[in-house]
Parts: sequence; C-alpha cells; structure tokens
Amino acid sequence: MKMKGCVMVCLLLAAVDVSGFYVRVHGVVTEFFSGEGMKGVQVRLVKDSVERETVITDGRGGYEMYLERGYDYLVWFHRQDLVTKHVHIDAREIPLFPDVPFYDMDVQMTMFTWINGFDFTVFDMPVGRAQYKHSVRNLNWDIEYTDKMRPEVARVMVLYERAIGDRNRAASIAGTTAKRKGKRKRVYF
Repeated sequence: MKMKGCVMVCLLLAAVDVSGFYVRVHGVVTEFFSGEGMKGVQVRLVKDSVERETVITDGRGGYEMYLERGYDYLVWFHRQDLVTKHVHIDAREIPLFPDVPFYDMDVQMTMFTWINGFDFTVFDMPVGRAQYKHSVRNLNWDIEYTDKMRPEVARVMVLYERAIGDRNRAASIAGTTAKRKGKRKRVYF
C-alpha cells in the first residue's frame, strides 16, 4: 500500500515538472541609429494565430514573456510611429520531456521611424525564424533564412537612411529664416 502511494506522488510530481517547462523570450528593443533602449514598444505574442499577450517595453527597452512547448508563435514588435517587425518561433516539435526545464531566447530588436510612402514590404516577412531541432535538442535560429534575408534588408536600410537624410535636409532648408542673398548693387561715393 505504501508503494502505491509513493508511485502516485511520484507521478504527480512528474506531471508538475512537465507542465513547468517554458521558453523564456526576452531582450531589449533599441533605436536603429542611436542604439538607445526604446520605451513603450508593444511586444505582442500570437500563439497559433490567436493573439495571447502584449507586454510594453520598460524605460530601458526591455521585455520578457514566456512560451509553452507544442505551439507556433509570432512575436510582433510595434509602436505607432515605428516600422513593425516580427519573429517566428516554432515550438511545436519540442518533445514532451525536454532535457532541460526551460529554453532561453535573447531576442534583440532594432526599430526605426515610419516614413509615409516608403516601401517597407521586406518587413512583412519575419526578420528571424527559430524552430526546434532534434539533432541538437534545442530551439535554433534558422541561419540560412537569415542569410537569405540579410541582403534585401540591407538594401532597404541603405535606401531608408538616404530618405531620412533627404527629409532632414529638406526640413533644415524649410526651417531657415535667412533670406537669400541677391546681387548687390555697387554704389560709389
């Protein structure tokens, strides 16, 4: 009888340990040009196509959220004045009994100001993808996908920096109060 009670308690403890597994996703959201942390960015968690949670970055740009095994996730980074970006994390293949009690994913995100009329369609795709790999028994970033995206993102960012420079030059010219100097008439005394 004592043995049966011990088996039941052990099974209950095992069930608690399994349900305790999680994936910790955390990081800092920074501004593209300055590298400073960005306060007030929404980090939205979409689990199997259903929005589940939204956290707001703190004064340093930090955030943290927890994912469960067995689901497909999108993590969106959004603020009204910024270009929205997201990453895809596929946790569906994580085994029922992982080797460790949690996985830790440090996801740093750089954000930049939205410009009306600029083509940001490259960011309709995830900027990063991760999935569970049985060979290494962990969540891994898809480096091939990142390498494929990198040249297109770099091209768009060069165009973006030029557009920002043009916009700043136009604003500085429009904001000047000095009158243009015309030809002076020479007067001889």
